[in-house]
Amino acid sequence: MTPYLGQIARLLKSILLRAPEASKRPSAQFVPGERSPFIMPSGIIVSWWYSDDTFHATDTVAALTIASSPDFRDCDVNSVRSAITSCLQEQCLDNNLFDGDAVFFGLRDTLFDARRTSPLALATSISEAIASKLRAQIGRRCTVHAVPQLRSGSFVLETDSVELIANEDAKAWQALSDKGYVFDGWSPWLPQFAGQLDSAFSPRSDFSCVFVAEERGTFEGAKFNSVLKFRRLSAVLHAVASKGNANRMYKSMAHPSEFLIQFPHDSISDGSATRSDCAPILPRFTSDVLISDDDIGSIKHWYETTARCSKPLRDRIEKAANFLNRGLNAGDIEAYINYFVALDALFGERGSVEASIIQGVKSLEIEKPLAEKAEWLFDLRNEIVHGGSRFVEEWPRYARYTQHFRSKPMEDVRVLAQHAVLGAPKLFAK
Repeated sequence: MTPYLGQIARLLKSILLRAPEASKRPSAQFVPGERSPFIMPSGIIVSWWYSDDTFHATDTVAALTIASSPDFRDCDVNSVRSAITSCLQEQCLDNNLFDGDAVFFGLRDTLFDARRTSPLALATSISEAIASKLRAQIGRRCTVHAVPQLRSGSFVLETDSVELIANEDAKAWQALSDKGYVFDGWSPWLPQFAGQLDSAFSPRSDFSCVFVAEERGTFEGAKFNSVLKFRRLSAVLHAVASKGNANRMYKSMAHPSEFLIQFPHDSISDGSATRSDCAPILPRFTSDVLISDDDIGSIKHWYETTARCSKPLRDRIEKAANFLNRGLNAGDIEAYINYFVALDALFGERGSVEASIIQGVKSLEIEKPLAEKAEWLFDLRNEIVHGGSRFVEEWPRYARYTQHFRSKPMEDVRVLAQHAVLGAPKLFAK
C-alpha cells in the first residue's frame, strides 16, 4: 500500500460509528449517496463522529491528493477537503465497499472496520472517487475584477494570462468570448445578464476598466491565483504610473473596489457565473490615474523580462510585487512593514537580512540619496518589528531623518520598494 492509500486508510479509521461518550453529539449527519445540488436531499440519515485525528488525516490526504497528479496542482486545499468528505459520505453505504448495516446502526467502531473488501481495494476505490470528483470541478475559468479611476487602453500580458480591458472595448471583450467563456450578455459596459438588471452581479460604483485573468482549476483555486495576478499587475502598474508622475498619487478615503466575478468556460458542466468579492486590490485615489502608451510598454517589458528569469528569482520578484501591493492597500506601520517585506523577498538572505537588502538596493540603478536612505529605513523597520516604536513618527531618529533628507520615511520606503520591484527583473535576468 502506498503512503497515499495508507493515509486514506488512516482517515477511515479516524471516523467513529459510535459515540465516544454517551452525551457526545454526532460530528456529522447526512443523507448518504450522490446528491444533486438542485434537489433537496431526502432518505435515511447517517450519523458519525470525528476523532482527534480526523482533521489531521483529512489535511494529509488533501495534500497528497494535490501532489498525486499534475491535474490537481491548481486545486485549492478547501475544495479537495470538501471532495474527500463528500466521497466518504456518498460511498459509505456502497455494499461493494462497506457493510451498510454496520455503518447505519453503528455495529462497528470505525468506518474502516465496517469495510467489506481489503484495505488496499477500499483505499484505492476511495482515491479513485476523490480524483473523479475533483476532475469534475476543474476547468477553465475567467475571473474579472472591476477597477475604477484607471484611464488606460486595453492590453494583454500573455506571459501571465492576464489583461486590462477598457470599459468600452467591445473588440477585446469579444476576443474573450471567442475563447469559449460564457458571459450570457454580461460586459463591462453593461454588467447585466441577458439585459436583466441584477445588483448581485453589478459593481456598486462606477469603474473605468476591468482586470481579467484566465485560469484552470477549481473555483476557489482559480480565484486565488487570479487575485495574485491582479495584485502583481496593480503593483507594477502603480509603480510605473507614479514613477512618471511629478505629483504623488494620493489615496482618498473612498472605499476601494472589491467586485470580483468568475465566468466558466463552455467546457465546464456547471455553466453559471459566480460573484465572489475580494479584499481591495487597488486603493482609491483623489484623482484619476492616466496610463499612457509608454507606461503600457514599460509594464509589458517588466513582464517579459521577469519571464526570462530563473524560476527561483521569478518567484522572488512575484512575491515582492505581492507585498508591494499589500503595502499600497494598507496604512501606517502595516504599510511600512509590507514595503520592507517586498525588499526582503527580493534580496533578503537568512542570517544576513540587513546586509543583503542594503547590498541589493545598492545594486539597483537608483539615485544615490535613495540608496543612502535604505540604512536609515532599515533601522526604523527594526524599531517597529521589535516593538521599539508603535508608529512611524515615534521612531527616535524620525526628526533627524526628515531634517537630513527633507522627506518622510513612509513615502521613501514606498518609492524604494517600487524602484526595487521595477528594477529587479533587469538585475536578475543578467
